[in-house]
Amino acid sequence: MLEWLSEIDRADKLVPDLVIYGSSLLSFAFIPPHFGRKIWWLLGWFLFLNLAFLLELWDFVSWESPAIFIALGQLPWLLLLADLLFKGRLAPKVAAIPMRELILWQTTRLMGLHFLLAIYGGYAPDDFAAPVGLSEIITGLGAIALYVKYRPESGLYRTFLIFWNTYGLTSVMSGEYRIFLSNPHIPFSRYSSEIFKYVTSYPQNWGYCFWFPLAIGMHLAVYYKLYLSRNSKITAKSLV
Repeated sequence: MLEWLSEIDRADKLVPDLVIYGSSLLSFAFIPPHFGRKIWWLLGWFLFLNLAFLLELWDFVSWESPAIFIALGQLPWLLLLADLLFKGRLAPKVAAIPMRELILWQTTRLMGLHFLLAIYGGYAPDDFAAPVGLSEIITGLGAIALYVKYRPESGLYRTFLIFWNTYGLTSVMSGEYRIFLSNPHIPFSRYSSEIFKYVTSYPQNWGYCFWFPLAIGMHLAVYYKLYLSRNSKITAKSLV
């Protein structure tokens, strides 16, 4: 039990893992308060997954099972998308979130630095970690620029916002795509098994169970806000 402690003592693993820990704390701090008690449900789910991995409680399920893999990594953002499309209970809360708060959360995507540090440490496959890490860092830097230079009344700013949001969503979706197809238990498995081994280790599994679904959800929320502003013809000030 807790065999991960013997690995985390290595300096080349401790540093990138600290990036994940710190980024996770920031991500919770930056989650818009408009979600209300749903934030605590999210935090509880996150802590439960960590406890399950730390105490090796996964004997009753198989992490490599495609069904479990999809439930943990894909289902959260699919449910959010369905809620926004059909205007469920969460949609009004998303509509009430200021656009700038959604952009602020994406600054935590600088956690992509973890992937580059993991390559340097020698335990992350560079053909996966390098492109994902660089695109995540670029997304985080773009979020900082858009947050600092917030100009919702500018058409040029909105153009950059749409471009950045599309780039960030493409970045995380491409990472999800490669991770999913690296699962050796699906019939059309592709890519190296090293990718699957890497993302299912602790605490790298946070990325697939928490980071990627939440990042996709936040990108969908930005698109939803832009959609509402266009269809209702509200002024740019109402996005502040």
